[in-house]
Amino acid sequence: MTKVYTFKVAIDGLEDKIWRKIEITDKKTVADLAYTILATFDSLAYHLYYIKYKDNVYDSWVYHEYDNRQVPKMNATITTLNSIHLQPNDTMEMEYDFGSPTVFKITFLESRDLEKGRGRHYPYIIDGAGRGMIDDVSGDNLKTIVDDIDKKGFSDHDYTPGYERTMKYDYRKFDIKGDNILLKENVSDIKNGYELITETTSIGK
Repeated sequence: MTKVYTFKVAIDGLEDKIWRKIEITDKKTVADLAYTILATFDSLAYHLYYIKYKDNVYDSWVYHEYDNRQVPKMNATITTLNSIHLQPNDTMEMEYDFGSPTVFKITFLESRDLEKGRGRHYPYIIDGAGRGMIDDVSGDNLKTIVDDIDKKGFSDHDYTPGYERTMKYDYRKFDIKGDNILLKENVSDIKNGYELITETTSIGK
């Protein structure tokens, strides 16, 4: 029977400020979990990522043949969540953008049986706080921005969320309802972006 997994995900160093509780089915891949994280944390998803669990590294598998990290890598795009035998309170770590890294701390909370007819409901965000990350800004630098907002009580930090738009970044403004409305479409777009690149790279070998 299909299970629904619940994860808590937070940006490292900002665990009490920017976090989510995510529900996703166990038939989804480790990559699908990564795409959901990138979508709900406002990433533009144009950098590489990996998820580490115990001694295994689950890689985005994009240009992996040029990856010089001396670790064994598994393909996140074909590894299902139920195949890695998670136990409650197990922790994982996801690093996104190796040049200006944002690190996500992932905790597996629980699983339950999927209710009949609810398969299309997932992934889903059930709780959270904080608007998300900023691409090309490391997690350490994001913490500096968050601390500055807390100190001043307002934000004077601009960022560019794609398409040459400029917006004010204020981590305190998280709209969970709006996030869920767009989540599945955003996850699908991110998945296509990573996995079409992977497929094209494989064909070109």
